[in-house]
Amino acid sequence: MRRHTRHAVAVAAAATALTGGLLVSAGTQAQAATTAGPAATRYSDDFNGDGYHDLAVAVGSANVVVPETAEKPNAGWGAGYVTVSYGGKYGAQKTGLKAITQDTPGVPGKAALNHGFGQVIANGDLDGDGYADLVVRSEDWVGGPDGKDTARVTVLWGGPTGLKGGSDIANNDPDLKFGAFGGVLVTGDFTGDGKTDLVVGHSNRLDLFKGPFTRTGKPAAILPVDDGIDFRYSPYEPGRIAAGRIDKDAADDLVVLGDRTLLGERPGKVLLGGPKGLKATSAKVRTGTSAVIADFDKDGYGDVAVGHPDHNWEDLTQAGRVHIAYGGSGGLDAGRRVRVITEDTVGVPGSPQRRDQFGSDVRAADINGDGYPDLVVGASGEKSPLCDDGCRNRSGGGLYVFKGGKSGVVAAGSAFYDYASEGVLKPGGIVRFGDQLKPVDLNGDRKPELNLTWSGGTIWSVGVKNGVVGAAPTREVRPVSDPRIESWGNRFGLMTR
Repeated sequence: MRRHTRHAVAVAAAATALTGGLLVSAGTQAQAATTAGPAATRYSDDFNGDGYHDLAVAVGSANVVVPETAEKPNAGWGAGYVTVSYGGKYGAQKTGLKAITQDTPGVPGKAALNHGFGQVIANGDLDGDGYADLVVRSEDWVGGPDGKDTARVTVLWGGPTGLKGGSDIANNDPDLKFGAFGGVLVTGDFTGDGKTDLVVGHSNRLDLFKGPFTRTGKPAAILPVDDGIDFRYSPYEPGRIAAGRIDKDAADDLVVLGDRTLLGERPGKVLLGGPKGLKATSAKVRTGTSAVIADFDKDGYGDVAVGHPDHNWEDLTQAGRVHIAYGGSGGLDAGRRVRVITEDTVGVPGSPQRRDQFGSDVRAADINGDGYPDLVVGASGEKSPLCDDGCRNRSGGGLYVFKGGKSGVVAAGSAFYDYASEGVLKPGGIVRFGDQLKPVDLNGDRKPELNLTWSGGTIWSVGVKNGVVGAAPTREVRPVSDPRIESWGNRFGLMTR
């Protein structure tokens, strides 16, 4: 087994932002565009229409102070909330974030025990008014008093002052049980008509809620999704489904990762969009827990990167790996070899160890400014591989950046960053990150910031300059300060994909 010394390799050139989707194609990764029609913004995550990307954050496990009764002690435990760090000239809004709960005026429902408002979130301009909206899933009562599904999917509407008010999207199959509605939520223009659609997971199937939506939450139509598979869509695995542009038509496409059963791992599928909605192809993708679609080689077809942090490499459990399958007209290019990267791949800093969990999250952005999307990979167990308790009581974790180019994603010249890297904040106590990353340009300088959750309970918005993560200032986004809110544990936030 090869072993080599970890180091941080700088990659060159100024970075160009490849972040967020466009309002006309909300799930498409890494595309630039101009404003069309009367839209107030071109971004699918600009909730206040000021021309800057915003960062939506959900804390579904947070406690909300609500009146208790003898029958329901701790009535607001796990009620959950969402918030937004608005982008601007200086980047992410650091403080003063406002909590939106089910008790916020204009929001349907009522904050209560284990509602988990914010278990799953997605963003896009659903009503076509030029302001991004936030879609939020919660569970009012798992199973319901009559055995029916009472999970909610709520749209919080964007506007000049940001998110305000909301509407429920009606459950189109309430007879299903176990809080199935909204198990996954993904936005994109899957029919190619320029309107934002919403894909909703519902137990073991997907439905396409076609845009535009009315302000009452009603879609233009509901179309079944031909996924060709029988997976259960869980709110605890939001990364297993990804939207983006794979083929060269006007519609966004979808990747659904496989799962693991008693019989082993099942491959996932590529679904191509079109005027009649999403339809499964024969193209298969390997099992994992997170995926991203981006045209890493700029051949006009979107490529699919899959992170599989639980993969066992030789005798090392959960060492992890990443696969990159290259796109083609039928979904994937069957004649092109799948690229497999592990920490043992030549050119990758470091070496594989037990529980490194390389591939904890995968995202795409042009970090080095050469016009090609680069691949960002989380490794949440890095640096503390040998402790039996999962190493959550010790600092560790990090992220890798792999360059895209004419030949696709390459390991040569890859860079690694951890809590000790230059430019990353160095607070006291336990520092661990890598299981949730989001590159997005929040200050409008056409260079993405790498936003990451860490064990200290804030979000780091790490700046990028000349292709080096941390070379530009890092802003620390702090949780909501509100006497009604008690964050459970020390993790702040789920970020949209």
